[in-house]
Amino acid sequence: MQRAGRLANRTAVVTGAASGLGRAVAVALAQEGANVILHHLLPDEQAAATETARQVQALGRTGIVVQADITQPAGAYTVAEAAIAAFDHVDILINNAGFRLKQPFDGMTLELFEATMAANMGGTFLMVRHLLPLMRARSYGRIVTTVDSTAMEGARGMTAYGAAASALLGFTRSLVHEFGDNDITANCVCPGHLPPDADGEEEDWAGITPAYVFLASDDAYAMIGQTLRPSP
Repeated sequence: MQRAGRLANRTAVVTGAASGLGRAVAVALAQEGANVILHHLLPDEQAAATETARQVQALGRTGIVVQADITQPAGAYTVAEAAIAAFDHVDILINNAGFRLKQPFDGMTLELFEATMAANMGGTFLMVRHLLPLMRARSYGRIVTTVDSTAMEGARGMTAYGAAASALLGFTRSLVHEFGDNDITANCVCPGHLPPDADGEEEDWAGITPAYVFLASDDAYAMIGQTLRPSP
C-alpha cells in the first residue's frame, strides 16, 4: 500500500516534464501522493514524456502526458483543459518549461530577444492565467516556478535569458499581492549549478526536488513570493 504522503489527493501540472528536472519534480510529487499532468513541447519528446508517466504510474498515481506549445494561448488552454478533464481541479502548478539561450550580446537581435522572453516568461504567464482562477475558486493553490541562476548571478552570453529569468522573479513577487485571503502561494526555486558531467537523471536532482515538494505542500502556507536556492 502506498503511503498517503504530503500531497495526497492533490493534482499537479508540471510543464517541461519530459526529462531532466521536470521529470524529477513530477516523480517527486507523485512519491508524495500527487496525480500529475505532464506537459512537453516537441513531438520527439513524446517517448521521454511517456517514460515520465510510467514512473509516476509505477508509484500508484495518475500521470497524463500532454503535448502543447504553452507560449501560445491555445496551447496553455489545452494543458488546462486536460487537467480539468482528468481531475476536475488543479492544486499545484510547477512552471518548469523554458528555453536556455546562450548568445553574446553583440549577436543578439530583437527577434531573438523577444523569442527568449516568450519561451520563458510567456508560457508561465499563460499557465498562471488559465489555472489561477481555478485555484481561487477552491481557495487553494501552490504555484512554483523554476528560475535560472542567471537571474541572481548573471553570466556571459546570457543577457536575454538572464532578463527572462529575472522577469519570472518579478512576476512571482508581484503576483502574490493579488491573492487576497485565499490559501494560494507563489514562489520560485533557483537551482544551483549541476556538475559538468551531470546527465539530468534523478540522482542529479536529489538535492533540488525537495524544495519543490515543500513549496507544493501545506507546509509552505507561509511562503509567499520567496526564492529557494537548493544545490544538487
